[in-house]
Amino acid sequence: MKKLFDLIWLKIQVIVEKYPILIAAVVIYLYYLMASLNLFQRVGEKHTFMDYVMEFDSLFFLWLAAAALLQVQKMRKAYKREEETRRNIERALDRQQIYSTLVNDITMLLQDNVNNPLAIISVTTQEIRRRFETDPEIMRYLDRIEGAMKRIHNTIRDIQSYEAQKLIEGTAETLKMESK
Repeated sequence: MKKLFDLIWLKIQVIVEKYPILIAAVVIYLYYLMASLNLFQRVGEKHTFMDYVMEFDSLFFLWLAAAALLQVQKMRKAYKREEETRRNIERALDRQQIYSTLVNDITMLLQDNVNNPLAIISVTTQEIRRRFETDPEIMRYLDRIEGAMKRIHNTIRDIQSYEAQKLIEGTAETLKMESK
């Protein structure tokens, strides 16, 4: 029995959410019918304008209450949409933060594992350069080694700046999509 009541209540809520103006109109006109029964019972009597006003005085307030109900329902829907948009933006920003942390960890690992050997190679090439200053062939090899080391260093730096730029663009894109 409780499940049946819950199912009926759920259906009523769906109908009220979907057709609030219709529900408000039905309630108002049911009230009008109930209020007018008293007038219809006294058909032979003459009714003044004040009799009608006294019978239907709360009809005006029912209309106002229905209008207020509709406004509240609109505000609740807008709030739910805004809340969902905020949650989506938070999720996107959390993903971006995880991505950023991962990229930073990887580039730091690369820097540590590549820059330390590059530093050792650089110190060694400087020492070889001092010992064999007069041999042009060795100097050419050392220049090629130093050029390759600079390229590796620049590549790591470019990876960091590229990933930072990609992160910024991704966050901006996510915010644009979520705000639509």
